[in-house]
Amino acid sequence: MKQTVLFLSLALATGAAPAAMLPGDSAQGKAVHDQHCTACHDSSVYTRKTRNVKSVEGLIGQANGCVKQLGLKLTKDQVNDLVKYLDESYYKFP
Repeated sequence: MKQTVLFLSLALATGAAPAAMLPGDSAQGKAVHDQHCTACHDSSVYTRKTRNVKSVEGLIGQANGCVKQLGLKLTKDQVNDLVKYLDESYYKFP
């Protein structure tokens, strides 16, 4: 786990973080999404033309921002799962 986080951190710092390399389990991420995210918004926020998230790094930041803003007690693994689910389902970053 620590190696994955370190690798992802280095990849993000150098701008070389392809979405395919994201850690996480998208099935678990869907469960996190369905439990926490749909209370505030539906999936149109991810697919609208004027969406704010434009990169994997932005998606990670947005997910962490929502977790913090809402005071959710999610583990790093749950956030990774959520990001993986959102990317695979909606964003599909390269």
